[in-house]
Amino acid sequence: MCAADAMDAGQLTDFARHAEASGLSMIWVPELYGRDPFITAASLLNATNEISVGTAIANVYVRDARATKSAAYSLQDAYPGRFVLGLGLSNKVGNEPRGHEWLSPIAKMQDFMDRYDDARLMFPCSDNVPCYLAAHGPKLMDFAAQRLDGAFSYLQTSRFSVEAKKKLGSGRLNLMQPTVFLEDEKSARAAARKAISIYLPLENYHRAWRERGFVDSDFAGEGTDEFVDELVVWGDDRQIATKFKEQFSCGADHLIIIPVKLDLKNELGWQRLSNIVKGAGQINA
Repeated sequence: MCAADAMDAGQLTDFARHAEASGLSMIWVPELYGRDPFITAASLLNATNEISVGTAIANVYVRDARATKSAAYSLQDAYPGRFVLGLGLSNKVGNEPRGHEWLSPIAKMQDFMDRYDDARLMFPCSDNVPCYLAAHGPKLMDFAAQRLDGAFSYLQTSRFSVEAKKKLGSGRLNLMQPTVFLEDEKSARAAARKAISIYLPLENYHRAWRERGFVDSDFAGEGTDEFVDELVVWGDDRQIATKFKEQFSCGADHLIIIPVKLDLKNELGWQRLSNIVKGAGQINA
């Protein structure tokens, strides 16, 4: 995952080139309140030769389906086979201040994908752009299995990965995995809590966590140690690689590492990340 909003253009180029040189298969770009994910994806693709780039996620409330398809296929045309479209709904807290009325997630995605599929673009389009949906609830996961190429999972348990993969079948499960590169238990959990703090008050996550078997006291305040340890990977390189292996064994097809407390401004940080991914027995990360 590329923290694009914290970088200038030169740093984005350096990040992309280091990621490619490290042997990673993809760079993912989020959409928050900063950089446009499609323009950022174009910058990353232009700075590299082979690595793929995807949006994780582009908010379906922010642009209409035709504009989204136009952006995705423009990137596909310029960089064949290297762009992946990740979509999501964000949440009521994030969308209503921008002037968007919050709708039923299924109804919103049904309308969006119908319009997306029906959109005809005025330039030649060849191969399809892979398209994934951020989904935690069973209805959205079923929708992702039926209409898209797979789904994203975020801040969920490994047990959920097993259930999600069963629903997706041949569809790809992209697991967005916050990972703290610290060994000290107290320091690692403190960094983990800070990394996920923005999500702890959100009701849509509360519903998902309750479905995973957590109770409200587990995620009240900063969350219990057990809750944090279920959602965030931390430890030394061997512990992290072991946890990544477990995620793949539970159904994750692709791991999106969200690095915390890892210095990626120098070669040593990238080398450490590359070694961990190789140690997990997967380069699909």
